[in-house]
Amino acid sequence: MKVDRDTVVTVNYTVTVKDGETPEDLNRSFTCRFLYGRDRILPALENALIGHEQEDEIQINIPPEQAFGPYDPHLIKKVLISNLNHSRQLKEGEYYEEFGSNGKPIKFYMKELHDDYVLADFNHPSAGKSLVLNGTISEVKAASMLDIMVAMNANQCAEGG
Repeated sequence: MKVDRDTVVTVNYTVTVKDGETPEDLNRSFTCRFLYGRDRILPALENALIGHEQEDEIQINIPPEQAFGPYDPHLIKKVLISNLNHSRQLKEGEYYEEFGSNGKPIKFYMKELHDDYVLADFNHPSAGKSLVLNGTISEVKAASMLDIMVAMNANQCAEGG
């Protein structure tokens, strides 16, 4: 079966930075399962898959605008050391993770360490860089009515909406 609208597609893939070092959070295998033409996925991936079949291999070059966006110098901020949990072990050139007031993780790169503050870069390590996705289509099957309903959020009424 070929990848087309309303097929359920599973892709196993890796992502590397083109012409650069791949950051730790990307340096692993990924699996993506989605309903083609209905679920939100990376447009470059969706476009590359059309017409392919199970076991086909794909390679996609992804420009920065479709990956982690351009490098934004406005995402370099001064942060008071007293606001950081890692204040005793901070080193320039390292990545750190803190938790925001909403409990979600916030990652940053330590550009500079000063007496009472740090200069933190909140850009993703791959911001401004092109990526290469190498993958294999592990499954292509016709979507069931349930697959389509879930993708369309047709079951929201069951919750009283």
